[in-house]
Amino acid sequence: MGATGSKDKLGGSPSMSGMSGMTGPGGVPGGEMGQSPELKCAVPVQFRWHHGAQREVYVVGSFSNWQTKIRLTREDDGHFGTVVQIVPGIHQYKFIVDGEWRCAQDQPRCLDSVGNENNCIEVEEAEQPEELAIDQDPTREDPPSPRNTYSCPPVDPDEYIKDPPAMPPHLQYSLLNCPPANNQGTLLPMPHHSTLNHAYINKGLPEGLIAVGLTSRFRHKFVTTVYYSLPPS
Repeated sequence: MGATGSKDKLGGSPSMSGMSGMTGPGGVPGGEMGQSPELKCAVPVQFRWHHGAQREVYVVGSFSNWQTKIRLTREDDGHFGTVVQIVPGIHQYKFIVDGEWRCAQDQPRCLDSVGNENNCIEVEEAEQPEELAIDQDPTREDPPSPRNTYSCPPVDPDEYIKDPPAMPPHLQYSLLNCPPANNQGTLLPMPHHSTLNHAYINKGLPEGLIAVGLTSRFRHKFVTTVYYSLPPS
């Protein structure tokens, strides 16, 4: 991005009249974070201009798509500076000093796609503080666990002499109680969904055999496993 009206590397045409003094989505001055999701990982970056100015100094860059002028404030040493929240990555920028586009010669420079000289900066992600594991935290204390915090009352002895609850009627549709779908005895009918993952026992087999069946489903396929056992002697 060169003088006023020249195109930047993103194909835009930055001009003094076309830029807004309000902050945009790429950079937020003064350390104030916006609500945009991409700014959640932004880090503060300081911009300084050491070459003097009569009136005012702005910084504009690819971090705001070259659409936002961010004003630098005059510091006690006479230089100009500001802090901008920028997302990590490689960004190009340039200063507007008293209405004139200028490149800081004491800061890293590069050429954009059309040959304009800009300042450039690589913003790295902020280092996250390491968190101690729970079992390594020296300040962690085990919570108290008195007996009155448990809710496991003893079982009433009368519960053991009651009749068991009635079996839901739909559980009788077990594959152990259904004949094969053809004469070869290898295909079984489609099981009812309510019978899945239930174990069924069949004691009415010849020679006193006991069969236990369990049907499971994986996506659109059903698998029935049957276990046979001899009666206890």
